[in-house]
Amino acid sequence: MRSLAAGTLILIVSAIAIAGESDADLIRAALKGNLAQIRALAANGVNINATTEKGLSALMLASMSGHSEIVKFLLLSKANVNAKDSTGMTALMAAAKEGHLDVVKNLVRSGAEINLKSSKGFTAVGLAAVAGHLDVVKFLAENHADLNIKSQDGMTPLALATLSSQREVASFLKSVGAE
Repeated sequence: MRSLAAGTLILIVSAIAIAGESDADLIRAALKGNLAQIRALAANGVNINATTEKGLSALMLASMSGHSEIVKFLLLSKANVNAKDSTGMTALMAAAKEGHLDVVKNLVRSGAEINLKSSKGFTAVGLAAVAGHLDVVKFLAENHADLNIKSQDGMTPLALATLSSQREVASFLKSVGAE
């Protein structure tokens, strides 16, 4: 599992400003990968869909961090699989961007909408393409991701992969008819 950049983690931790202390504990536990604490909080009635002031939920943070067991637990606990943060990002987009295939699979199997767009028009497949996560791109393609969907800048996943020198991803996208 790839770890997030230290600056990203600092930004996320500093954004944890939540109404209830147990909600903040849930967010911190999801970020740190503490499943035991999340189970205890859930048993005590914590709001599974609590968010930071930036709209990041426990599911988004666990997905971004690749904590697949926590993602499974949160999904079974009825976490909103398609919730968006303040930038329009979803848990699926976060997992795809970081290349966490197991998490991506769990989210899609739990009803994550594959073609949702962020506020800048990026989708999970576009974010995976630009980061070079071929396995994630293939899985999303097999599960009916729109491979020709455009961002606000008019960029398709193929264009994103090409511009970011992700040759394997670009080759795959071309082979399945992406434009």
